Amino acid sequence: ILNPSLPLLASAEQVTLSPEEKAYIDQHGPVKVLVDPDWYPYERLDDNGKHIGIAADLLRLIAERTGLTLTIVPTTNWDASIAYSKSGQGDILSFLNQTPERDQWLLFTEPYYTDPNVIITKNTHDYVADLSRLKNETVVLPSGTSIEERLRKDYPNLKVLIVESEAKAIEAVDHGIADMTLRSLTMAAYIIKNDGYFNLKIAGEVKGYENRLRIGVTGQDTMLVHILDKGIATISQQDIQEAMNHHISIKIVKGFDYKLFGIMSALFVLILSINLFWT
Repeated sequence: ILNPSLPLLASAEQVTLSPEEKAYIDQHGPVKVLVDPDWYPYERLDDNGKHIGIAADLLRLIAERTGLTLTIVPTTNWDASIAYSKSGQGDILSFLNQTPERDQWLLFTEPYYTDPNVIITKNTHDYVADLSRLKNETVVLPSGTSIEERLRKDYPNLKVLIVESEAKAIEAVDHGIADMTLRSLTMAAYIIKNDGYFNLKIAGEVKGYENRLRIGVTGQDTMLVHILDKGIATISQQDIQEAMNHHISIKIVKGFDYKLFGIMSALFVLILSINLFWT
């Protein structure tokens, strides 16, 4: 899973800043960063309090290319990071989706990492083409996720169970406590493979629920948003791929529902046989 031998991302030429933006950086000092301390391979804090993961690598590139200095504000979990952000104890949240609720206290940069959300079930569960067609099924989500806000509104037919972490959500599906979870493709593939949940599968994708992960900026600081956006504009697909390769080694192949294909094929053969018989 891990590839520690791979080199860290190489930085590029710095972006062009206006005199006002340069003055802002000089006067502001280090930007206080709040992160999810347990969301690997996206991001986490290691035993020494170092910010590591895909988001950490990309954020470091953004900082280097803009001239910003970053300092991590440690927290115990994502809910604590959100609370710190609301109380002004940090300047930015490193890696999150934009929602109407979060718009109340955050300004958002452009997205710098996009990832689809997928449905994870046991292998015995049918392919899920449309969540609205499900009845009396439970979806489990980690606390504080932006998906909860949308899912409750868009799919009131589903029961929602909240647990404290990403790993606990996968575990709840594995133990039969919930029927499914809806998580990012990168995270789902990593946890299933890394933790050996081989009785689970990716049973579908929810269109329009892609993660468009951004930096959230506190204090209505529009200048910091503009500077960060200039750095984000330099992030290439190669930068993103190198960040992923540095932390995960997963080959993801998109396919189709073979079970459904088998059923349809059998029906086709049956209908053809009946026609031949009558002929």
